[in-house]
Amino acid sequence: MNKQLLEESLAIVDLPDDGLTLRFYEILFDRHPEVQPMFRRDITTQADMLRTAIISVLDHLDSNEWLSSNLGSLGRRHADMGVTPPMYDAVGECMIAAMAEIGGESWTPDMSEAWTEALTAVSSLMMDGYPSD
Repeated sequence: MNKQLLEESLAIVDLPDDGLTLRFYEILFDRHPEVQPMFRRDITTQADMLRTAIISVLDHLDSNEWLSSNLGSLGRRHADMGVTPPMYDAVGECMIAAMAEIGGESWTPDMSEAWTEALTAVSSLMMDGYPSD
């Protein structure tokens, strides 16, 4: 994974007051309204937690142990909330859409590709934490 490109591109789109993650949720709920009931009406706390999680993952991108442990645990919690594996694709699609929208002309296809790779890896590690039936 290209950590430098991920960090540089996040710096372009990381708006004050969780603007990126708030926009992400707007796009997610618009494109996939079936997931909205899984969330509280006021999404600001969730947007803040998502922003913190994104930064934490980037900060620990070189630590497979941290990523596996923390993302596996997060995946278990998401499974308990009813998040299904196909929902991860929707999340990745909508996050990249929000980033590209906010990044405008500064956003590049390489950035989208780097984030697709990163979000796919995060999803995989989270799903590794799902209970096996």
